[in-house]
Amino acid sequence: MLQAQGIGYPAIIVRDMEDSIRFYERLGLKPLYVEQNRDDPESIVAMLYCGGNDTFLQLVGPAKPGSVNIAQASPGVGSMQYISFVVSLAQMREMWHEMSTAGVQGSEEIKRGYERLVFLEDPNGVLITLTAWGEEPPAGMPRALVLQRAAMLRDQAGDGFIEDGHVAQAIKDVEAAFRAEGGGR
Repeated sequence: MLQAQGIGYPAIIVRDMEDSIRFYERLGLKPLYVEQNRDDPESIVAMLYCGGNDTFLQLVGPAKPGSVNIAQASPGVGSMQYISFVVSLAQMREMWHEMSTAGVQGSEEIKRGYERLVFLEDPNGVLITLTAWGEEPPAGMPRALVLQRAAMLRDQAGDGFIEDGHVAQAIKDVEAAFRAEGGGR
């Protein structure tokens, strides 16, 4: 049996992205990036770092306050859209094969920027994603540092989304910074 590496992030639907980010910042979370939602062009997503060995929270809400679209749909504002479990790409593919042969309904692998996703439903209808990165950081490298650097690279390039190339370069940059600081990587 394969073992997930941890919870990737819960995704919470919100009414107003700015108010929600400010709220979570007051709780000590750090925004890493905000970008258009690939699944709903009228909404945006924000990834926040919670601390504690790469724990994240994703907020999903309208691009413009007052133009709630995604939040008007089920499951609704304040609910969890899905929960993500972090796995390696190889584990994700093996889990998907194992579950599909066992009759569990799920999506094919979806490439969404730097992430690879497989959507499944638990027996109670809770949406689960198996989430892997197309470019995996080395063991022990904080994913928050990688995402923060990848967002800077995305912004510098004028790109709309964080992609595999941004993450690959960010990993190299973080490794170089660790070496320069005497981290020995």
